[in-house]
Amino acid sequence: MDGGTHETGFRNGLTKALRGYIERRGLLSKGLPGITGEDVKEGLVAIISVYLQGEVEFQGQTKGRLNSEITSQVEAVVKHSLEHHLNTHPTLGDQIANRVILAAEARIASRQAKDAVHRKTAVSHRLNLPGKLADCATVDKDEAELFICEGDSAGGSSKQARDRKTQAILPIRGKILNVETAPLAKTLANTEIQNIISAIGTGIHPKFDYSKLRYGRIIIMTDADVDGAHICTLLLTFFYKHMFELIQKGHIYIAQPPLFRIDAGKKQFYALDEEEKDRIVDTLNGAQCEIGRFKGLGEMPAADLKQTTMNKTTRSLIQVQVENLESTRLTVGQLMGKDAAPRFKFIKEKAEFVQNLDV
Repeated sequence: MDGGTHETGFRNGLTKALRGYIERRGLLSKGLPGITGEDVKEGLVAIISVYLQGEVEFQGQTKGRLNSEITSQVEAVVKHSLEHHLNTHPTLGDQIANRVILAAEARIASRQAKDAVHRKTAVSHRLNLPGKLADCATVDKDEAELFICEGDSAGGSSKQARDRKTQAILPIRGKILNVETAPLAKTLANTEIQNIISAIGTGIHPKFDYSKLRYGRIIIMTDADVDGAHICTLLLTFFYKHMFELIQKGHIYIAQPPLFRIDAGKKQFYALDEEEKDRIVDTLNGAQCEIGRFKGLGEMPAADLKQTTMNKTTRSLIQVQVENLESTRLTVGQLMGKDAAPRFKFIKEKAEFVQNLDV
């Protein structure tokens, strides 16, 4: 036989009987969360034989696994009989219970040792990380965030504003290489791109390995001006061309730092652009206010940067998504490709719609 419903009932009854006995006798230590079926079965050899009347159901043509609905019947018999035996022979019951508890302790110790190896591996991997990276403490990919910001000044402010446990900061030097027009060898030789690849951990295609991703969120955090938008575009082009799976699986984000701060008495307001600033001022109904424009993330006080851009409960992020692959491919080629003619045509067609031009 290859098992079946009778064995399932036997295991369930065995586990429930021993778990109940251990709890009633108060044998479980506080550091042990509970007993599992695997703990009860550890080292156990048992034979179970059942007799069925009427039509018997088996799985498959080989009839090696019993499918008849007898799980609950077997479970009830085993649980009742074993509980009675353990309670009437407590010395033997305690010996069996202690053996089960020992198996549970060994299981937990094994899991903790495995977790320790994972943590050690993750920490040792950091020895190869770029020197400018201020890494986070957690090795849980789902909690970890990587902020890519422009320049050491912005990096300094970001480090003061971050949550050290879950947020890592990687400053890059200005505008990275336009990888849409650069050959792969030149791309890999670029120091800033090397640092990004090293920090993220996956490598790039054709040797991209998603399982080595170190951060659940990769957040592009640039200044709220034209240069910042250009750097953001270059980074998006890099992720699109060499780490597209990160975009597909929702790991790439764009931060939304404010351009203005409006102080009205004891209240502070933040605006992403001129339009939002004017709208906020209008809502103040002529009340006296002071308007300040941030020159960049490096000039923004850490408290403002944290509240507006990095705090998970108050910030606003844009998740990068690709809705149409063909349209995206054409747009990237048009705006970032070698041929300037499509770009010139695009600028001519869109120039009349530009409302805010930072020159």
